[in-house]
Amino acid sequence: MAVVENGSLSKAARVMNRTTPPIAKSIKDFETSLGKRLFKREKFGMTLTKDGQELYNDLRDLYLQEKEITKKHFSGYIINEANIYYDWGKESHLINLYQSAHQNNVQVNILRFNYDEVDEIVDYDGNTLILSSEQVVSERFSLQKIIENSPLGIYCRKELYEKFHYDLVTLLQKSTWLCDPAFYKSSLMSDLLAKIETVDNKTSVRQMDNIGCCQSFIQDGDFIGIIDHYPEEELIDKSLIYIPLNKILGKSVCYIYKSKSHSSVLNRFMGVVDKLGGEIN
Repeated sequence: MAVVENGSLSKAARVMNRTTPPIAKSIKDFETSLGKRLFKREKFGMTLTKDGQELYNDLRDLYLQEKEITKKHFSGYIINEANIYYDWGKESHLINLYQSAHQNNVQVNILRFNYDEVDEIVDYDGNTLILSSEQVVSERFSLQKIIENSPLGIYCRKELYEKFHYDLVTLLQKSTWLCDPAFYKSSLMSDLLAKIETVDNKTSVRQMDNIGCCQSFIQDGDFIGIIDHYPEEELIDKSLIYIPLNKILGKSVCYIYKSKSHSSVLNRFMGVVDKLGGEIN
């Protein structure tokens, strides 16, 4: 397991505070007793064979449980910490998860990620959730749930919508969009632009790290915010309106991924995921 985690005999030896030869001999003896080759020795390290990968998958959960139990008895406690990664928006989901974790005495770290950096997400012994508007391809995380009715819409002045005779497409074509940078890079944005833009009409888009800070733009100018939640508190101001984009884009989806590794900390509050709506995959 140490060689798999560290990628080479020498790195595993350093972590285990041992020398390389006895570790190499242990692996060779283990392969002999199993009658299977577990590793491929390559120039820059060691990788698992098909038999090795199957064995690793079977042992992984037990191995992580053993580490957690050992940690508990040596330190007297288990770290009650979980990490939730999200791409953009997801405000209502994050609030529900945070509140549930707090009720179950779990500390939560909420972190942003980019689609092209999924492999860099640290798994923290299996205590990681990912909320994404796009499918995530990773051997370390499994799809836990698909929320198919995740909202996506426009937040703007009612007067602006009236100005364009309640025509949603014209509103999108003639207004400047304010959106999260991660949404700007997403396939959802590409789909929306493809359905709105014409040869003679290119959409104006501004990337904003925090759409909540754009209130004055939206209230005073020809700006629209693109968000994935119903802004109930903001809409107390009767001059503002929320317009769903489902008529143009269809349903917006939120994918929830969970660490494949054992995670007793996540399990304490995972029940709330079932209540977020949508269909379980």
